[in-house]
Amino acid sequence: MQQVWTIQFIPFVHAFYAFESLLFYNHHNPEGDVTIIPSTAGTRQGDPLRGALFVLTHFKALHSITSHFLFCLFPSIAGDIHIIGPPSIISSTYEHL
Repeated sequence: MQQVWTIQFIPFVHAFYAFESLLFYNHHNPEGDVTIIPSTAGTRQGDPLRGALFVLTHFKALHSITSHFLFCLFPSIAGDIHIIGPPSIISSTYEHL
């Protein structure tokens, strides 16, 4: 079921990310120089899908580690993952992650 949902979601995301977007960098100098950088990777700043796309890519790693270390908790907020568990296995969970 999950694979079918993912396959249906890919064309939707592709519609928004199939082409490069332009990033504008202001040098903050008296001339007001601006550098235009074409962006072809990652999500775009301010994109409402950004969080959902991150979670979808992050899910597989979190699912893998939670199935290997049943006595630990892995609260995750955005890109920050915390490991809560017995001190004796924290280093091995970190290496697995």
